[in-house]
Amino acid sequence: MLRSALASLLLASVALAQTPTHTATLATKHFDVRYEPGSRAGAFVEREASHAEREHAEICAALGVEPKGRYQLFLYDDVADLSASTGTSGTGGFSAGDQSHIPVNNDQTRFHELVHIVAYGRLQKAGNEPRNLFFAEGLANALLEHVHGVPVHAVARFYLDRNALPPLAEMTGAPDFYAWLGARAGFNAYDVAGSYLRFLLDTYGAKKTTRYYMGASASVALGADESKLEKAWREALARFELRPEVAALLEERHGASATLMLGLARPAGLPAELLGAPQDWASLLDQPLAPQNGAEWKRVKDGIVGKSPLGEWSICELGTELYGDCVVRATIHTTQPSPLMLRLSAANQALLVNGTFVYRNGGSHAHSPLASMDGARRLTDFVFVRRAGTLEIWIDQRRVLSTDADATPSTVGIGFHQGEVRFEDVRVRRL
Repeated sequence: MLRSALASLLLASVALAQTPTHTATLATKHFDVRYEPGSRAGAFVEREASHAEREHAEICAALGVEPKGRYQLFLYDDVADLSASTGTSGTGGFSAGDQSHIPVNNDQTRFHELVHIVAYGRLQKAGNEPRNLFFAEGLANALLEHVHGVPVHAVARFYLDRNALPPLAEMTGAPDFYAWLGARAGFNAYDVAGSYLRFLLDTYGAKKTTRYYMGASASVALGADESKLEKAWREALARFELRPEVAALLEERHGASATLMLGLARPAGLPAELLGAPQDWASLLDQPLAPQNGAEWKRVKDGIVGKSPLGEWSICELGTELYGDCVVRATIHTTQPSPLMLRLSAANQALLVNGTFVYRNGGSHAHSPLASMDGARRLTDFVFVRRAGTLEIWIDQRRVLSTDADATPSTVGIGFHQGEVRFEDVRVRRL
C-alpha cells in the first residue's frame, strides 16, 4: 500500500538527512523551522514560516483533513547546500517522515514537499491495493495545479495530442516508479500524474479521492474502475484548452520526450525483412572463442558464459568468418544489472548501458534513451543490424537506435562489463 511504499522511501531519506548544523529554530503553530545559525537561509526564516503555515492550512483544506499536527521544516541556502548537508543528490528538496528539507525562496518546492508530509501524516489507510509513487508525486502537483507556470492539465494534454501519453495502468502499475521514469528521459510524469489526481479531486472530491489514494479500489472509492476513470480523464483532457503560447512553451520543454514516448508506444516485433526464414540463420555458439582480455569465457550446455571481476569491458570474438551486411541476434541472461555489447568490429559496437549507444573506435558515436540496463532487467533480446550503410539496434523487439555504419566486413563479437553473463543464443543472418 502507499503508506508502506512511502515509509521505505522516507526512512531511507531520514538516514541521509542528518543535519547537526541546523541548531537554530523558529517555532510556529504547526512547524519547527530549523536553520544553521549565521547562514543565508537564516535571513528568510520568518518568510518561510509564514508561507508554510498558510500552505499547511490550504493543503489540509484541499485534502479534507483538520489542520493539526507538527512538522519539521529544514531550510538551506540553495540546492548545493541541501545536497552537501544531507548527502543527497539529484533532488531540489525532499521529505522524510514529518520533515521537509528545502532551499529557501522556492515556493513551489516548499508547497510540493509539504503535501508529502501532510498526506503521509494525516491520511489513513483505506484498503490494501498497492500504490506506487505516481500517486504521491501526482497528489503534490495536483494541489499545486500550476507547475513552472503551466497547468498540469496542459502538460497531459500536450502528450495526449502527440499520442505520447502512456496507458494509465503502465504508470500506476510500475513497481519502481522512479526507475520507470528514469528509462523515459525528460517525460514529465509528475505533471501527468498531477493532472490525473487533479481530475479525480475535481470530479469526485477529496474524501473519495483520498480513499482511493490510500489503497481502496477505484470501484469501492469512486464507483468506477480504472479503465473508466482513464477514459473520462482523457476525454476531459481533450476538452482542455491548450493555448498556442502554452503549446509552444511545452514543445520547447517536452518535445523531445514526446518523441521518445511515441517511440516506446510503437508495437514490438522485428520486421519480416530482418527475421527471414529459420534456415537463414547460423548459430555462433559452436564457433571458436577468441577473448580479447583477461575475462573467463567458456562454452556450457546452454550457451556461452562470461565472468570477470574487472570493472572494464570484456569482449570475445566468435569464430573467424567475416560478415558484411547482416543481422546478429542474441538472447542474454544477466544475474544482476550488467552492461552488454554486440559488435561488428571496434568501429561498430552496440552497447546497452544507461541508455543505448553505438561506440566507434573507443568514442561514443550515437545514443538513444529508449532502452537501458535498468535494475530489473535479467533477460535481453539484443539485435544488431548492419545494412545499406546503416546500423540499427533493437532491444526486446523494439528499434531503439539507428545511425551510420562502418561497412568493413568483420567477425561477430559479444561483450559485457563486469560480473557474470550468459549468452543463451547468438546467431547471425547475412543480408
